[in-house]
Amino acid sequence: MFRSGCLLLFSVFAATGLAAQATPAALQLPSASSATRGNAIRASKAPVVDGRDDDEVWRLAPVMDQFRQFAPAEDSDPSFRTEARAAYDERFLYIVVRAFDPHPDSILSLLSRRDVRTNSDQIKVLIDGYQDRRNGIQLMLNPAGVKRDASIYSDVVEDVTWDGIWDGAARVDSAGWVAEFAIPFGQLRFKPGQTAFGFGVWRDVARLSERVAWPAYRQSIQTLASQLGTLEGFEQIHRGSRLELLPYTVTKNITEASTTGWRHPQKVAAGLDLKLGLGSNLTLDATVNPDFGQVEVDPAVLNLTAFEIRFEERRPFFQEGVGLFRCGGPCEGVFYTRRIGRAPQLRGDASEPNVATILGAGKLTGRLGRGISIGLVEAVTRREVGLNDRTIEPRTNYLVLRALKEARQGRSAFGIMGTAVNRDTDAESGRFLRRDSYTFVAQGYHRFARDAWEVMMYTGQNVVHGSQEAIARTQLNSVHYYQRPDHEERFDPTRTSLRGGVVGGSLTKLRGSVRYSNFVRAAGPGLELNDLGFVPLVNDLSVRQTLSYQALRPRAFYRRTFNQLSTEQHWTTGGLSAGSIVSAHASAEFTNFWGGAMTWRFSDVGPSHCIACARGGPAVRQSLKQDVSFNLSGDSRRAIIPNLNLGVSRGDKGHSHGWNASGDVEMRVASQFSMSVGPSFDSRTDDQQWITNVGAVLSDTTHFTFARLHQRTMAITTRANWTVSPSLSFQLYGQPFVSTGSFEDWREVANARARRYADRYRAYGGGAVPDGFNVKQFNSNAVMRWEYRPGSALFVVWQQGRLQDDRNAGSFEFARDYRDIFRAHPNNTLLVKVSYWINP
Repeated sequence: MFRSGCLLLFSVFAATGLAAQATPAALQLPSASSATRGNAIRASKAPVVDGRDDDEVWRLAPVMDQFRQFAPAEDSDPSFRTEARAAYDERFLYIVVRAFDPHPDSILSLLSRRDVRTNSDQIKVLIDGYQDRRNGIQLMLNPAGVKRDASIYSDVVEDVTWDGIWDGAARVDSAGWVAEFAIPFGQLRFKPGQTAFGFGVWRDVARLSERVAWPAYRQSIQTLASQLGTLEGFEQIHRGSRLELLPYTVTKNITEASTTGWRHPQKVAAGLDLKLGLGSNLTLDATVNPDFGQVEVDPAVLNLTAFEIRFEERRPFFQEGVGLFRCGGPCEGVFYTRRIGRAPQLRGDASEPNVATILGAGKLTGRLGRGISIGLVEAVTRREVGLNDRTIEPRTNYLVLRALKEARQGRSAFGIMGTAVNRDTDAESGRFLRRDSYTFVAQGYHRFARDAWEVMMYTGQNVVHGSQEAIARTQLNSVHYYQRPDHEERFDPTRTSLRGGVVGGSLTKLRGSVRYSNFVRAAGPGLELNDLGFVPLVNDLSVRQTLSYQALRPRAFYRRTFNQLSTEQHWTTGGLSAGSIVSAHASAEFTNFWGGAMTWRFSDVGPSHCIACARGGPAVRQSLKQDVSFNLSGDSRRAIIPNLNLGVSRGDKGHSHGWNASGDVEMRVASQFSMSVGPSFDSRTDDQQWITNVGAVLSDTTHFTFARLHQRTMAITTRANWTVSPSLSFQLYGQPFVSTGSFEDWREVANARARRYADRYRAYGGGAVPDGFNVKQFNSNAVMRWEYRPGSALFVVWQQGRLQDDRNAGSFEFARDYRDIFRAHPNNTLLVKVSYWINP
């Protein structure tokens, strides 16, 4: 199996063949050109935004038509001609794009709600208002008139959560189709008196899986905003009113547990979102008493590891405009927005609040000139109380500050980031929770050799304070485990603070079909970033290297391919080997538009130890593990699109093994209706599943116990979408989830560093076995969204959740377990929310 897998990977890496035959041109095509400048004219009369290009201004505006293909073949002739024109008046920038197509009946035009990508033709307009080659916005239309938008930061990173206020229309006609945009200057950020913007237009031809751009875009260069052209000719343009208000009101009926049963209170609330321009370059976003009831619930999981699970941010306020705070590797873990409004940390009863209420939050972002960008986030959450007026989450203030100085048109930069968390703890909550946390990070990067290479370095420091009991709990938690007998640090119960640092850097090749990156990091044992961040790995020295190859032109049997080799090695700060990974990945889109991928990963290669497996016990030596995964995906142009994933794993000298299978079928029943059904099943045997530690902590008589776990997990995820129009849509999400486990061979650690696997453990429990589990959960979400005017929306939401974990422990029976889910008591929420956008 290993030999055949290596041959497959090698064949994709080294494959060469005849170039793909060029698609015949349907219309006269422009020759290759390096043109990167276009001109916008002032409109004496604003065009009607109706998806037609017959307004007088469009007959006068200069044409930009030198588009070049960049996918699947870089810098090749496009299959069809495309023309773009630009005009403006005092308040709006107007763009029209004529997409010629000899077969208009073959244009893919699918309806969906706003910001949902479908397999449709598409026109994308990219604008860099500051012309800083680092930031910008993207506005997208498909032939059905569905709008999408996103922001760009750090040159290449796209934030699809940004929502702008703009108008657009599209129409298919006998010559192809037309996309027309009206963009308020108030949605752009630019300097007073500015006469030009960074600008680009992209076109997707879905049935050919082809992408073209003006000016020419090269995917062999790991940049985006810095490849845009220039749109010139602007005079006397203004951003207009920079005040936007979005008041909302919401009413909801919820299910709440009480000491006497269940109750269904009706709640009414109101709040306000605000956007205010401060001067010409700063923007303040604020929210008072926000409500996120329309947000999709998190997927069900059963966590048997020592570490918490990171969930995706779905709340709009904390998604939008946070690109400045994502400075890459060093900052990703420093600011984890899900900490704000988190589940109360001391919640102990189902009748107690399950979220910390956000009283208010604000963001200040913008530029100060001379390449300096700043960002500030401030948020306050309410004190939450449980039974007997016990504090389960104290009133908390969160602060994040980011500043960045760019030079050489964004090719070099230096930035800082600081965070602060302050909790108003009382005598009881102060025993468990840290009182405050402060973090500082400095980071810089420099591109050289014609922007082909980038070097990045960062360093940071953190300190937390609290009572002796709170800091003792911090030292003993799963991030630190100072009680480990072989830890480099010693547990100190008298501490009232803990501090640590981190330093790292990377060298990355940005250009060409062959890319390379090398990343190193050193994190001290006392680093604690999890009050506002998400960094579970400390006391760590690591090196990661990646070599990748991306084909820039189609070949005989594939349209595009991406392949990667990577290695990763970890040590503790004392030099103990703490894990290693070697992986190889190969993926391709074939000439029939199907896709395939394979990943082969080896873990714990050579002497390696698991630091957290014994949950505060000694580091346990590990044996080689390997897993292989396969993916096969169907032609995304079709009405039915299958996707299949398979994986197998083996380790611990054959004592641990497993397999998993998942897939989904996406069905486009009509232009307005789509659905997907995705079952998944995971069967695994883990011979090193931690059970419990018996005995006094920090004593030499503690028993660190493990057992062999047989676990079965199954879920079925269903989504359905009905789009009545681009402004009115219905979505349904549902996921039943079952995970069961049984145990055998209860053991304790005997010799954690033994070379032979069998010598690391000895029997424990006198033949007894730990109890198994059977956890069943159902989550669903149904949403009606109507954007009844630009920026204003009505939501009607129904959510239901069910949980059961007290039946049939250790036993898995598909029909019985899924039937039992719906016998559990439902937690229902019915919500109606209306918002109204005001731009005085």
